[in-house]
Amino acid sequence: MMGARRTLFSTSSPDGQLVAYVTEARCAQVRCQALRIGPNGRGGSSRTVETLTGDEQVSEVAWMPQGERVGFLVNGYQLRVFDGRTGRSLGAVSLIDPDGFPSSRIARGVTFSANGAAVTFDDCPRDRSGCKPGLLALKLAD
Repeated sequence: MMGARRTLFSTSSPDGQLVAYVTEARCAQVRCQALRIGPNGRGGSSRTVETLTGDEQVSEVAWMPQGERVGFLVNGYQLRVFDGRTGRSLGAVSLIDPDGFPSSRIARGVTFSANGAAVTFDDCPRDRSGCKPGLLALKLAD
């Protein structure tokens, strides 16, 4: 990443020990977002787990209740999940099927189930009200 980096948003893990956040800066001629995980507060250093360029952008971050995994919602439909301690990618799932770019629908309010085996979310039209509930079982790397 080149240029001044600014934090767009951050979310602490349920136990308060870790934080996941998204920073943005200019990279060459496009905007880049860095998905980062690190210790919450002083001490230790955070790590970039993925860099998004061009049209990709994060709209939401959600932690599993136990805080061992974190999901970044990219482009309003794809959840990319990482191990909170190591930063290792555990996979990505589409919460809704995009019907173009940008999609006319987006996912919002992503929440992991208590055991992390599923996520709930709102499946919403992009340009009007009328969300409906969504539920997806997760099959991720261990």
